[in-house]
Amino acid sequence: MTSNTQSVQDFLQLAWQAQAAGQFDQAIEIYQKTLDLQQTAPAWLGLGQCHLERKDSQAALAAFRQALALMPQSGAIRHMVDMLEGARVPDRAPDDYVVWVFDGHAENFEAHLAALNYRGPQMVAGLIEGSWDRDGSRAILDLGCGTGLNAPIFRPYAQRLDGVDLAPRMLQQAARRGLYDHLYKAEAHTFLRRPPCRYDAVIATDVFIYIGQLEEIFSFSDQYLNKGGELLFTIELATGEQPVELRSSGRFRQTDAYIRALAGRTGFEVVATHDEALRIENGIPEAGRAYRLVRL
Repeated sequence: MTSNTQSVQDFLQLAWQAQAAGQFDQAIEIYQKTLDLQQTAPAWLGLGQCHLERKDSQAALAAFRQALALMPQSGAIRHMVDMLEGARVPDRAPDDYVVWVFDGHAENFEAHLAALNYRGPQMVAGLIEGSWDRDGSRAILDLGCGTGLNAPIFRPYAQRLDGVDLAPRMLQQAARRGLYDHLYKAEAHTFLRRPPCRYDAVIATDVFIYIGQLEEIFSFSDQYLNKGGELLFTIELATGEQPVELRSSGRFRQTDAYIRALAGRTGFEVVATHDEALRIENGIPEAGRAYRLVRL
């Protein structure tokens, strides 16, 4: 390893430490020194993240474009560019973006959500209260289970409770709960196409915010849901003309009209909904809606 390369790695480590500590101005200064030594995608990517934290979307976009030019195969960086440009709306967030977002925060993920007053599991649980018996009779899949926040709520209803997630460190946290019968590392579409078994209910809280277009998941429900089975999920609610929006946060919003039309086309009935702020982010409530759909 050359001394120049060693210096670049040392600078990157210092920048990452400053960034993790929330010292974004210091991190930006170190990233820029790193780039003076060598043009690297990690340095441009880190610089873009710091500009995002400082609410400078134009500077962030410029940095992400530089990172993408150096690493064009990266779906994660492409997604960052897409979300800031707003010109292209992909069907879903790339796998490497999802892993990058969640694995880096697995250890403090639940504390972060608590600080945001995240309500996804409670919103979905409210839709079944009084309708499901706590008799442990259902086969339930927690799709995009993350650290397992849904498990304590839905375990009493389940004969079998399985979880699936793409991020391995999130699955490690879920396993520590000891409430799942099986945990699988897989992308949602891939898992649902060939599940090891069928389910009476599939839960997806804060999952469809990373899967904008839901046609495929809805349309092959007969492969993973028993007849009369239920699909319970939350969305960030869009109110504009576009059925699916990609936001500058990297997350998707869907309209109620989109969900209802898709349910009608794919053999589901919307039996209940609940509106509530999914989280409070930067002091602003994020409008959310929970759905309970039954497969006809």
